[in-house]
Amino acid sequence: MNVWQTKHYLRLWQGFAELSGELTEWDTKAATIFFNALKKLDKADVAFLADKYVTHVRKRVVSPVYGKPFSSEPATDKTMAELNEMDTLSYTRKRVKIEAKFQVAFNEIAKVYDKKRLDNLPEFNLIMGKLFLKSYEPTPLGCLRDELVFTVDPAQAKVFQQGDREAATLIRDLKLEKWEPNPDKWFSAIYFGGEQ
Repeated sequence: MNVWQTKHYLRLWQGFAELSGELTEWDTKAATIFFNALKKLDKADVAFLADKYVTHVRKRVVSPVYGKPFSSEPATDKTMAELNEMDTLSYTRKRVKIEAKFQVAFNEIAKVYDKKRLDNLPEFNLIMGKLFLKSYEPTPLGCLRDELVFTVDPAQAKVFQQGDREAATLIRDLKLEKWEPNPDKWFSAIYFGGEQ
């Protein structure tokens, strides 16, 4: 997760809380990771962020998915600095430092969450960076030849089944990673440069 994504999720804080029973699968996953990441911060840091992203918002934005206010436009750092009787630069530095801690916690929890989910997929692709394994030639003894073909198109990627021994060998020997066969996820990761 990058700085832009950190701010995006913080702006969804109130929506995650208010619409918890109505969230889509994607938003439920994000909310679970979000609130677990907040638990990793000191209470004072959580209160500091909540003051900006939940308590002092300029306006709420209605989600087209839910038809209700979901994201928030927080108060400016200048406004928050005045409310906290600080100068703007000091407030901004403190906010950025706390948001960086949140970002680290979010990324750690997201990796664990994704690993558990990927380990239980019935079908998966294998990737190296942003390249998908398209084909390979095993020898009659099951060893891998040095002829592996990769593609950037997830639709052309070879699909493996859970428990596939050759996939386990590729993961172990070539350090390939599992990837959920989902073109939307591929597009967002490529387009936004997000975590896999």
